[in-house]
Amino acid sequence: MATFVFDTHRAVKDLEEAGFPEAQAEALVEIVGAAVGENAATKADLDAMEQRAKVRTDTMEQRMNVRIDDLEQRMEARFTAMEQQTAAQFAAQKQDMDTRFAALEQRMDTRMEAMEQRLNARIDALEQRMEARDTDQEHRLTIRFLLILLPSLGLLFAALRLLPG
Repeated sequence: MATFVFDTHRAVKDLEEAGFPEAQAEALVEIVGAAVGENAATKADLDAMEQRAKVRTDTMEQRMNVRIDDLEQRMEARFTAMEQQTAAQFAAQKQDMDTRFAALEQRMDTRMEAMEQRLNARIDALEQRMEARDTDQEHRLTIRFLLILLPSLGLLFAALRLLPG
């Protein structure tokens, strides 16, 4: 540490003018001079201390930057892993839903086919009943026609017999 210049004679004179006895002034100046001299810092001391503080600050900043970079990398890795996990979960849920919809669609198709078969069977039965009714109707008409025609034919045959021949 550099030497500190302290004008002890001037300090004693100032204290005596302030009302201190000479012995007290000298003792006080000696105590203050020793304390200040041991702890006084020169400009060079302050510059050196500032340089050490700057080096420590720079070192601490570098360490903090390394830690921040490491933290950013770990956070990015975690986000990436979470995105992949979420994507996998969505894909699994989509696959499950697709499977369930396919099964539902299959059940619906089966039910629709069964319903269609029942409807077709009922339509076929109705058509057969209608054909049977039509056939019955035709038979009835034929019978009516014959019933109307037979007496006329009988008359015709009887007339034909009467004709000379």
